[in-house]
Amino acid sequence: MALGAWLRASLAAAIIGLSGLLPGQAPAMPTGQALWSELPGDAFNAQGSALKASVYVSVGARVRGKAPLLVLLHGCEQDPSTFFTDSGWLDVADRYGLIVLLPEQQHNAYAMIAGASRYGNPLGCFNFADRLTSPLKGGVPREAAAIVSMIDALRAGKGLDPDGPRIEDGHIYVTGLSAGAGMAATLLADYPQVFAGGALFAGVPALCAQSMTSAASLCGISVMRACGEVKARTGGYDSREWAKAVQRASHPQGSPQGSPQGSPRVLIVQGTADCTVDPANALYLTNQWTAFHGLPADRPTVIGQEPSWPDRAVRKGYAPAGINDLWVETVLLAGVGHVMPIATGDPNRPCGRVRPSDKKTYIEDVGFCGAALAADFFHLTP
Repeated sequence: MALGAWLRASLAAAIIGLSGLLPGQAPAMPTGQALWSELPGDAFNAQGSALKASVYVSVGARVRGKAPLLVLLHGCEQDPSTFFTDSGWLDVADRYGLIVLLPEQQHNAYAMIAGASRYGNPLGCFNFADRLTSPLKGGVPREAAAIVSMIDALRAGKGLDPDGPRIEDGHIYVTGLSAGAGMAATLLADYPQVFAGGALFAGVPALCAQSMTSAASLCGISVMRACGEVKARTGGYDSREWAKAVQRASHPQGSPQGSPQGSPRVLIVQGTADCTVDPANALYLTNQWTAFHGLPADRPTVIGQEPSWPDRAVRKGYAPAGINDLWVETVLLAGVGHVMPIATGDPNRPCGRVRPSDKKTYIEDVGFCGAALAADFFHLTP
């Protein structure tokens, strides 16, 4: 096969369509006391990956002294700082006084060609499913291990101002859109002891595939197909199978007084008109994380509509008996496509921005702030 045809075939397998195409120019970072810096490469173990990262320390975090850490994972072809600014998470980080870790994938057009370098990804996607090539015990994707190493570095104070805030124990959260959500689910499953919670926007379950080349067909991800053809596999998606998937890593069971580290709480948000990720993945994710917590997926504790957006957001929540706090929540956004939902109409509670672009950004003002919903779910209060 000619190199051009070979490359096109490899790219077709790699185009997992897990986020939007954003302008390549990074936005100007906030000024003032908020700090934006690169995490030094020698501060963490990259595990042979091409990942690098930056860190945002909000003014509120500096005031608090100890602050929650949010790990924010971009999608394919997205600039992490642009995604941070436009998705509403910058507004939330400033509102609640967070420290934010932004891992960044590198573009490598040859990453998925057999025999070539596997570092990076042709579209800058996180390689959330790459277990078959992992040199790590248990087949953990090397990039997941690298991100946890970044978190460990920040917990040890590396990459942070010596006189600045530190990470608050028991308050580390992860979120992402699309490929970022796929990696977030992988992190929650393989390293549940690290995280207190996660928010998955238009994502896929952990272990829906064991390689990126098979993820498109097995996980229900668009690879240049018509909307109705974006379907996840139907086999193996019951609660018992998902329980096996997430319980492959050793972790303690949940506490009767909440869901601390070791048993992370999970928010799942999915548009019902998504033509990039099969919306059925919301059900599979619900099965996965209710199974993780030992909760019946067919018996939600709460079912209804989001009060702030009654016409378009329907939610189901799950919690153990006697616990007045949801451990798993699934929110379906009726008629919404493959986007990070933001709301720009309230100047008192800003949430993201719509950036003029001739390409689809996959960040859309739908009158509903996904970042604020996740912050409330995490109980991120100053």
